[in-house]
Amino acid sequence: MISIHTSRSRNRHGVALVEVILAALLLGIGLSVALSLASTSIARQRLGEQNLVAAWLADEQMSLVVMDGPEMYLQNQQTTGQFEPPFEDYSYEVIVKHVGDWEPYEVTVFIDWDEKRRFFQLESLIAPRQGEPEEPEDRRPLEAIDREAIYYEDIIE
Repeated sequence: MISIHTSRSRNRHGVALVEVILAALLLGIGLSVALSLASTSIARQRLGEQNLVAAWLADEQMSLVVMDGPEMYLQNQQTTGQFEPPFEDYSYEVIVKHVGDWEPYEVTVFIDWDEKRRFFQLESLIAPRQGEPEEPEDRRPLEAIDREAIYYEDIIE
């Protein structure tokens, strides 16, 4: 009887070793998949951050065109250039296309980064400014207002 018990125990040890090897193999596969997913998600997060910065910079350039007006922008601003730190990896190009006198300008802003391997493009139609810019009206009162006198008059009455 002792010999039968010993053979069962040897079979059991062999099965346990196979189970340990399979468990280690599955754990290794799971760990490699988890690390692969983590590195992919970090790369995508970095790309998303770069796209967000590029969109923000393109919106800034487009806002300058809107604020100055397309004609004044072309006279006063550079249409290509490099951004200042901390965005020195990004460069821009603004293309303003005049269609007609009463038609809106076609404005395209390109933002390049990663040694011009990646870019972001923003397009919009911007109406030309018509006429001279209005001077703000002087809204100061003609005579000085004595607030204390008004306050005391209300109290006395």
